[in-house]
Amino acid sequence: MKRNIIFLVALWVCTSLFAQGEIDAFRLSSSDLRGTARGQAMGGAFGALGGDVTGIMINPAGLGLYRSSEINTTLAFTSTGIQTDWNNTTHNESKFKFNFDNISYVGYFPTGKEGANVLNFAFSYNRLKNFDRRFSASGTDMKQSLTDYIAAITSREGIYSDQLNSYNNTFPWLSILGWQGYLINDTKDNQYAGLFPGEAVAPKLAVTEKGHVETYDFSLGTNISDKFYLGMTFGLTNVQYRLDSYYGETFLSGGTIGLNNYFETQGTGFQLTLGGIWRPVDFLRLGVAYHSPTWYNFTDYYQGKTTANYPGIQPNTTATTPQDGAFSDYRLNIPSSWVFSAAGIFGKVAILSVDYEIKDYRSMHLMDSYGYAKKQDNKYIDEDFKLSSTIRAGLELRFTHQLSGRLGYSSVQNPYEKDFRNGKKEVAIVGTVPHYTLEGCASYYTAGIGYRFTPQFYMDVTFVYKTQKDDLYYFPSLWNNEGNFIVESTPATLTNNTYKGLVTFGYKF
Repeated sequence: MKRNIIFLVALWVCTSLFAQGEIDAFRLSSSDLRGTARGQAMGGAFGALGGDVTGIMINPAGLGLYRSSEINTTLAFTSTGIQTDWNNTTHNESKFKFNFDNISYVGYFPTGKEGANVLNFAFSYNRLKNFDRRFSASGTDMKQSLTDYIAAITSREGIYSDQLNSYNNTFPWLSILGWQGYLINDTKDNQYAGLFPGEAVAPKLAVTEKGHVETYDFSLGTNISDKFYLGMTFGLTNVQYRLDSYYGETFLSGGTIGLNNYFETQGTGFQLTLGGIWRPVDFLRLGVAYHSPTWYNFTDYYQGKTTANYPGIQPNTTATTPQDGAFSDYRLNIPSSWVFSAAGIFGKVAILSVDYEIKDYRSMHLMDSYGYAKKQDNKYIDEDFKLSSTIRAGLELRFTHQLSGRLGYSSVQNPYEKDFRNGKKEVAIVGTVPHYTLEGCASYYTAGIGYRFTPQFYMDVTFVYKTQKDDLYYFPSLWNNEGNFIVESTPATLTNNTYKGLVTFGYKF
């Protein structure tokens, strides 16, 4: 129910330097269902199948199953609908997005030798995740305010008020911004209070997120006597993420506050994937693949601005973090994963495929720009996260030589420990952004068709429906040493429903 106070002080020193936190590390470590229209129509279950770019992404040994060269590209149309519910006050937002999900080239190169009879090469661009969405939440009769939270963390730091008159890398910037924007008052003995303690508050939050994670993969694969297939991929990854948010409160006495935040992160990284597929009998394929950690370098940018209006007390005041913003450089290693796969190929009539992926999010690792571990952040990651598993399953039926139908399902488990997921542990925020989201488990339901116009030219069409429920917090809760609330934050339920259409065009030669 509580964190050790000494550790909390150490954490706040870290976050005042704008290092990334555990929630943000997870956001950058997870990915969506990805690949071609055919691959996604089968729930992404292509680890043992090969013969498709989706299979190469999961298990590069699938490259050894190609018997011709190929080029293809995938177009995607995504509609994201989000409903928030806080104390029976609901909001609905939607956003439509068009982008290229994939473009790839596979080169088929027979060696003319027994044993390793091919050495195939592939290059592909793949979009692993979209951050694009917007949502809002509001309500009435909230028992505590953001000003109470800022006062509590500032009091816990034991900061003198004159130390809050300038921005530095010693104290939390949210404390400095709150003091300079008249969101908190000093009382005595380096203690602070919110504006109107005990007064009910009407909160309002609006968030817009943009960005993506994309990878450029270079793969090699070989076929050994049509029994064993081996492959490897070297991937270069690029991350772009931006958040713009507004959080406001209206007090019963008529006072109002507002907090605008801008946050952006940019990063590049690389990863190595190794895989193998074994075909013990003609109709059965078994696969295993190892995805190394992705080693990232990131730069973050922050800027926050407060507004306050207390009629008859302190009208129309504003405060802003430095105009050039704050920035930090750091490193992040996202977790490695293992994928175990099996596929049955029943003549030219049907394919049934299953993947099981396991990833240990406790191995997320944060470092400063010089490579030194951020011990306290990594300690919290180890405490608050766990192993996460993903199951993917797919079925393909060939109705005619030209027409195929596909169905799939994928389930992604959230990686949070129980107390952390249920809001019973404190969450350290980064910069001046107080709100955060704890993601729930995700389910994907997929269906599609494929049509061959000629032996060389084909088109696949797929529909993907994703549903996920998250917890959205306006700001974190805080506890004292006895396990009692200092500040209690009640989350909103954030329901994500994403509808995605994909079209892949391909040519074999």
